[in-house]
Amino acid sequence: MSELTDPQPKPSIWSLVFRLIQLLIIGIISLDFLPFYLIGRIFWDRPPIVPHWSQVRRYLGYAWSAQPSEPGLSWQARVWLTISILRKWILTPIIGIAWQLDELLYGRAINEAKIVEPLFVISGGRSGSTQITRYIEADPHVTAPNLLQAMFPYMWLWKLAPRTIGRLFPPEKVRERLEGMMPPELLERHEFDPFNADTFDGAFFTGHLNPLAFYLGPDISASEFSFARFPAEDQSKMEQDFVSLVDRIGRKHLIFAGQTQSENSARLFIKGHFLCAAEALAQQYPDATFLTVIRDPAPRLQSGINYLRVNPSDGAIGPPPWGWLSQSLLRSESEYCRDEQEWYLRDDDRRKCVIKFVDFVNDLEGTMGEVYQVCLGLDELPAHVPRTHPPRERKNYLVNHSLEELGIDAEALRTDLADYVAWCQPEA
Repeated sequence: MSELTDPQPKPSIWSLVFRLIQLLIIGIISLDFLPFYLIGRIFWDRPPIVPHWSQVRRYLGYAWSAQPSEPGLSWQARVWLTISILRKWILTPIIGIAWQLDELLYGRAINEAKIVEPLFVISGGRSGSTQITRYIEADPHVTAPNLLQAMFPYMWLWKLAPRTIGRLFPPEKVRERLEGMMPPELLERHEFDPFNADTFDGAFFTGHLNPLAFYLGPDISASEFSFARFPAEDQSKMEQDFVSLVDRIGRKHLIFAGQTQSENSARLFIKGHFLCAAEALAQQYPDATFLTVIRDPAPRLQSGINYLRVNPSDGAIGPPPWGWLSQSLLRSESEYCRDEQEWYLRDDDRRKCVIKFVDFVNDLEGTMGEVYQVCLGLDELPAHVPRTHPPRERKNYLVNHSLEELGIDAEALRTDLADYVAWCQPEA
């Protein structure tokens, strides 16, 4: 168990009442949108960014049946989570219509757009995947939807925003405002920029209920928020939703970026940890290339637990307890390592590129040369690609507990994942 302890958060009665009033207001507004949303469902597929009723029902059950370890769940926290679950579900007509509006306005163009030879970075969290993404997305041969486009996947909004709110808040102010909303402990660990590519599946899970799993205990969060495997109850539905989201956003982005007019158009590039959908994406795009950065699981796990702890959290119930995060990620990240090694080493006809973190750190030029050769078909490294990493403080973090403090035996972890650890080592 973790040596770190957390008090049990208890939302006040007044905060629960205010939250319930919010839910009722949203429900009344959503009822006005519901008929239009249901009519849209006749003509278009189900939006992939809203939760399934089966998931809503399961999470409502979790909210009242889960019996996690210390600090446990107070009845106030259970009520708060119940309202949060229902709020997400009740928003379905509003979010659904926002999605359907793209189909109404641009459906034909979206259907005609083609995604050719996409490049997917599917790599474990805290593996260096964001840094390598920054280097790749600067290349004119690829184009990537940015974080804001992933969070708000509506092309009508992408076109409208610069002409309206964008006149008051240009990109520089938006970036500054959003950075100001992020905890400093997060910013020192993550190169946040809303106008760059980021973890795509983070936006996907946010549209569903998965982030709430961290407040339901380690057993539930290990199965419900895993980048390696979707919950068995929702595997097929979540795979279909994720592939549909990638496909529709990918086509929208190519149209928006003007990259659908010639054979020399840039290739779609998406980064994330979505190993749970890798095979489904490979079947959807047989010409795709898949890239991963593999890193020793012990430091990656330590970084991941600390990183998730300092992410923005629900102000009423606080961040997930240290012990829950440690137990949950130990299980889910161990699964990820095994599944990642099996999938990337599988003998099939997929085009894959495996980069070792130690090589990425110590030999950036050689590593990027391999990336360009395998993923982009270029034998020479372009001049704009950096040969050395820019200086960055990678220690003395404000929050950085060791695995020992988190109750995790690093050597036992490495022994359990001995094959993966060996895979991460540089060539002799």
